[in-house]
Amino acid sequence: MSVGIASLFVVTLNHAHAEAPTAISTPFHVPSKPDAKSDAKSDAKPDAKPDAKPDAKPAAKPESKSEIKPETVTRVVGEVGPRIVTSREVRMNEAIGQVLQGAPSLKRVLSATDPNFPTQVLRVLDEWTVYLEAGEIGSKATDKAEIQRLAKAVSDGWKSNMEWDKVEPSVTEIREIVERKLVAQNLERLKSDASLVNVTDAEALQYYKKNRLRFGNMPFENFKDNIKSALVRSQTERRLFEWRSVLRRKYRVRNFVGA
Repeated sequence: MSVGIASLFVVTLNHAHAEAPTAISTPFHVPSKPDAKSDAKSDAKPDAKPDAKPDAKPAAKPESKSEIKPETVTRVVGEVGPRIVTSREVRMNEAIGQVLQGAPSLKRVLSATDPNFPTQVLRVLDEWTVYLEAGEIGSKATDKAEIQRLAKAVSDGWKSNMEWDKVEPSVTEIREIVERKLVAQNLERLKSDASLVNVTDAEALQYYKKNRLRFGNMPFENFKDNIKSALVRSQTERRLFEWRSVLRRKYRVRNFVGA
């Protein structure tokens, strides 16, 4: 744009010089010194001011606009089969979990940059696999009144919270997450039932002998019940872990964040 303006002033100056002889040919005598000053003024001012303004202001505006970057509201963090899991869903899920767990005072809504965020992503992915599995085996029934009650508790618990409001959860989304969590918890409770694991006295004795130094000189009978309880918990956790691993493969879980 500065080139066009410069060309315009060159033409103006040419016209000014071209008309100068006509001004001198008038009956009045025009001194040479005033002509030089007026020419200098006409040469200096028009060239300096127009050139400075177009070059300064237009260049500043594009730079300021280019520096403004839009804030990322949500992003894809994982997949469970054809379902997409977003960072926004993970944040809602964690906040709803605080209410369902009966936290005495609600903390802040989880940020996508929080160190605990990858763990929460994996939790949502696992909840989805258990929820889908429950649908396949027909154990998806839940109390609708209980879902409604807990959904209202979530809305009331996070009421007037600015971080929660920024996530903009809808009533339907809250109910769906509450239902998914309840269904997943019910099926996981069945899979983690310690009564389904049987540890014999022989297994407990074998553990006692392998870890003899830990028990000192005390006889096996003094530790038998504690050992059996510990083995039950250990085997239950292992069974639950293996079951989750099977579900992750079955429903083609993809974690884009890692945990």
